[in-house]
Amino acid sequence: ILQLSNISENEKINSLEVKLINNSDNLKFNQSEKVITNIEKGTEQEAVFNFDVAYDIKTAKSDTVEFIITDNNGVYLTKQFILNYVGPTEYKLEQNYPNPFNPTTKIRYSIPSTLRQAQEGNIVTLKIYDILGDEVVTLVNERKESGYYEVEFNAGKYASGVYIYRLQAGNFISTKKMMVLK
Repeated sequence: ILQLSNISENEKINSLEVKLINNSDNLKFNQSEKVITNIEKGTEQEAVFNFDVAYDIKTAKSDTVEFIITDNNGVYLTKQFILNYVGPTEYKLEQNYPNPFNPTTKIRYSIPSTLRQAQEGNIVTLKIYDILGDEVVTLVNERKESGYYEVEFNAGKYASGVYIYRLQAGNFISTKKMMVLK
């Protein structure tokens, strides 16, 4: 939210253009510019910009975004925002999306930062099982740094039905159900 103020005591501002001029690959804005009209003397109006942050952003990263604000007389100023990202604070296995699916779905999970993990890494396994408990496929079996992850599962060669997926990282274990519909 950019709070725009007309501090003039005798003139209204007919038009202000607010435009995003420096963005990050980690952010997706729903729009990059707005025009605010008729700001009466001594009043304020807001320019609201909504954005999404990339899911797989790395921890301890920051970005700078910059806007230019131009009035109807050609006078301008810039406003910078520094965004600091915080990594995951807990282990988490999310519900796959879409669910039910045919033939592909995405599974997201997060690995938090811990002192032991920073020293040795973290062995993470993500496996798919059929409804009888037989292992179908291993999607992940490797050391992972702290962060957010997304894996795609293609069930093109598997039968329709309910499957279980299981994430294990250190002492953390979580399972969820998913359904393949063909």
